[in-house]
Amino acid sequence: MKKGDGIWLEGERELFLNMQKHLGTVNNAAREALQKGGMMIVNDAKQNLRNNESVVTGQLRASGKVQRVEGDPDSVDAGFFGQNTSGGYAFFVEYGRRAGKMPPPDMLIQWFRKKFRMAVKEARARGWAAAKSIARKGTRPHPFFRPAVEKNKKAISEAIATAVKKEL
Repeated sequence: MKKGDGIWLEGERELFLNMQKHLGTVNNAAREALQKGGMMIVNDAKQNLRNNESVVTGQLRASGKVQRVEGDPDSVDAGFFGQNTSGGYAFFVEYGRRAGKMPPPDMLIQWFRKKFRMAVKEARARGWAAAKSIARKGTRPHPFFRPAVEKNKKAISEAIATAVKKEL
């Protein structure tokens, strides 16, 4: 025994190495199950958007995805991601928008063009009018993500438990 090796009982080192090997496979199985669960949430949320009649341009639906959390290999984010376009307004669809601040008219102009097949000039006028109206009145919520999370919580927990048990 070399200095610094410590004292090992017979078979303890093999047990330790075997546990380390299985820990990696268990983590991978749990991560895969979590990622699949995230996709279930996103897919159900996309269906909820369609059921809420909240899909016109398709940008919000297209921004739904599951991604790894940077700096945390054992975590994933499921949601609708984007800046001023696409996922950036998912929050306002989900929770509504209070009166007081005007939303970006460009998105509304694009919405009017797509929804009503309007010419640019008419869509621009209606988009600005809608933005001003939202600033005055706000919008009501159209929950699509929270219901998807609630619907899938139990199934995801069970899938992770099953994946981990399978590896043990």
